[in-house]
Amino acid sequence: MSNTSIDLVGLDFNSIKLNLKNYLKNNTSFKDIDFEGSNISVLLDILTYNTYLNSFYTNMVASEMFLDSAQLRDSVISHAKMLNYTPRSFLSSKADIRVGITPSSNVSNVLIPKGTVFTSKVGSNTFSFSTDSNQIINFSSGGIFSTTLEIYEGLYVTDTFVINYSNNNQRFVISNQTVDTTSLTVNVYEDNGTNILSYLRAENLFGITSDSKIFFLQAAENQQYEIIFGNNVFGRKPKDGSIIVAEYRNCNGELPNGATIFKNDGNIGGHSNVVVTTINKSYGGSINESIESIRFNAPRNYQTQNRAVTASDYELLLKSNFPEIESVSAYGGELVDPPRFGKVFIAVDIKGADGVPLNKVLTYKDFLKDRTPLSIDTVFVNPDFLYVQVVSTIKYNVNISSKLANDLKTLILSTISKYNLDYLNGFKKTLFYSKLLKEIDLSDESIVGNSTELRAIRTINPIINFDNNLLVDFGFELSSGDGVNLKEDQTNYGYTITSTSFKFNNYMCKIVDDSLGKLYIIKTSSSLAETVKETGTVNYKTGILTLNRFRVNNFEGSSIKIYAKPKSKDIYSNKNSILTIKDEDIILSMLPIKI
Repeated sequence: MSNTSIDLVGLDFNSIKLNLKNYLKNNTSFKDIDFEGSNISVLLDILTYNTYLNSFYTNMVASEMFLDSAQLRDSVISHAKMLNYTPRSFLSSKADIRVGITPSSNVSNVLIPKGTVFTSKVGSNTFSFSTDSNQIINFSSGGIFSTTLEIYEGLYVTDTFVINYSNNNQRFVISNQTVDTTSLTVNVYEDNGTNILSYLRAENLFGITSDSKIFFLQAAENQQYEIIFGNNVFGRKPKDGSIIVAEYRNCNGELPNGATIFKNDGNIGGHSNVVVTTINKSYGGSINESIESIRFNAPRNYQTQNRAVTASDYELLLKSNFPEIESVSAYGGELVDPPRFGKVFIAVDIKGADGVPLNKVLTYKDFLKDRTPLSIDTVFVNPDFLYVQVVSTIKYNVNISSKLANDLKTLILSTISKYNLDYLNGFKKTLFYSKLLKEIDLSDESIVGNSTELRAIRTINPIINFDNNLLVDFGFELSSGDGVNLKEDQTNYGYTITSTSFKFNNYMCKIVDDSLGKLYIIKTSSSLAETVKETGTVNYKTGILTLNRFRVNNFEGSSIKIYAKPKSKDIYSNKNSILTIKDEDIILSMLPIKI
């Protein structure tokens, strides 16, 4: 008959031992045993330890069996492999330079070999950058051969393998953990080296035949990568005894990002007179993909099936394959005004770079070309910024605060900046009004409350002394409360729209709305809202401002800021807008109280 006194829930040591005792106590064969003082207590300890260790081991093994709970990197990679996902390797930092070479003799061209080295320092560390292909310069100007080059951090190394099909356990594992797999090339030397074949990397089986000279790359243990060849059904199988030469860059990930000055050892193709000029500082370097990133990307990559149909497919494919991308937003042409059907618009924000270089855009387009429907065209657009002005009055209890007002202000500025870093500063973000206010209140125990107003900011850069026709799109509905018609010359103007000052007709002016849907230029030197001219319209429903023949004589700074009061207290960004709070747009007033 089964014993029902055993509790199978508790798995800690004391619970297991207590369950064993209770079981034995309920057994009549042990009714006279002292379980605390006799030798049987030692036996129970041994049995409990064994049970506890087995349960712990079983729990650890079971955890590693699932992608969600696995803790070991090799386990996570094994699960990702079943989803046909190859984790991203280290990536070389990349820079754009111009090289000018003045030969010492009369030559018709200059060769810049693959692997030509340029060095640069970031902090106290020196890094080597190299070219990824041969480049021949055929034309000179004034005796100087010059060209632009893309250089990548890291030096080229090779791994060599000899195929031996009698060894069933043979594998072709790349020896370096910091390999940049995007630089990997594989050559197969057959028939004692008389037949040299270049194998290309394949990511799927589409279009592959038994004669296709391809290889597959998959993650291996110890953060390494393994080369897999075809089986003469999908991909050509190299001959037995062939020599495999794998060449790749070994790099330092993100450490070389930001390098600006590059030097050559003074010898390119035998020419020593070399001048190097930086076009774009280095960017895009990164370490290999983290466990949490693999855990997130692998099932979603399987979901997309390496093709882009929905907007999220475009975003996931770009983000998972190009680690230099900080944030990406994709949206259909039906969402733009006017609609452009059959197009997908993509905005990309790159880490540590202002804008996206043209060569990067071409790389992204080429990557997506074979993964999108033929009828869909991808259009890359520049990201724009939707800034937020935070105007807050902070009430704090002086009786429990040892900090000065300026110290508290610095602390709150840091809190808002951290909120911006954690929750904003990207595409498709939302600033939740209540959450921001809560973060401000939690900045210090002396803060008892705050009164905060948010305004959205767009910037314009009108051409000086020119009739500019501009459109400003905030992307959400604006507040249209009870403002005052400017014709009445009241001081209550700009309920929804206002701007920073600029000079027009020798007056310091700003843009305001009249709450009726019209925009005006008004003088800022007067206490009344004195209208200078009507300059456009505002659609409170769509959040679109239209400035017609807007002329300025001068303005301070790099742009004019347009402020708008949103209808909702929560502010969100869509399409190609990056939502962020700049420190200069935070205005704090400290109000001491005694409680």
